[in-house]
Amino acid sequence: MNMPLPAKCFISHSYADTAARHQLLRILPDSVAPVVFPPIHARPHEFVSKPLIKAILDCDGLIYLRGGASDRSFWVAFERDYALRSSKPVFRYDVRTSELSSDSDKPLDLAVFASYHRDDRERVRQTCKFLSKERNFDVWLDIKDISPGTLWADEIQKGLADRLNRGGYVIIFWSDKASRSEFIEKELAAAASGIQGFNDKVLFALLERCDLPKFWAQFQEPYVQLYGDSERSATHRIDDLVVRLYWLIYRKTKIPEATPGPSL
Repeated sequence: MNMPLPAKCFISHSYADTAARHQLLRILPDSVAPVVFPPIHARPHEFVSKPLIKAILDCDGLIYLRGGASDRSFWVAFERDYALRSSKPVFRYDVRTSELSSDSDKPLDLAVFASYHRDDRERVRQTCKFLSKERNFDVWLDIKDISPGTLWADEIQKGLADRLNRGGYVIIFWSDKASRSEFIEKELAAAASGIQGFNDKVLFALLERCDLPKFWAQFQEPYVQLYGDSERSATHRIDDLVVRLYWLIYRKTKIPEATPGPSL
């Protein structure tokens, strides 16, 4: 291998690609210390992503698997981008050809537009603050981005168009009150019919257990659950939202042929 590699490399992969990971480790020179992060078992109040980010920052570079289940892994998309964003050298290992190459791409443009029912404002504000301050998203939020004296409808349309034109996503924070709002459902239905490919630019984030809009069933798009349950806490669910958005934007702008798979 003629390509110089950092001394300590984080190995980003889907756990389903164990054989490909072993193949990568076999071809790495002795001068490279690979860091294979084990499955994370975080406490209910802890973010799963926090120790992962620390491990990435503690390494000199990152190698991610391209192809196989790793192309469908939400976490691989997140890890790759976080390393690029942190100015770490990043390399891709093609699981089909066993070739290693440099990835000098720019970090993702994490443009997001937030839509919600006014009664959910405080919870949405806190979530969007975390997305912006801690996970690098450029979130458009009406209470933050609309100045006094401006026309709300015009500013909302501008904000929506900007995020979608940049390859971003609309997060619809959905709740029981939102589901019973005829205005919101009509607004969504109008957007779905008026914006080409709108259904492929929207992610529903459920704040509580409730039904999605009836018209949305035709699109069969996935959603993210943000409320805690017996399986995962609300804190862990926010991590689910983060990595899902990273992967969706990565898929749309970098590997459009990929299809969703388990977030491993």
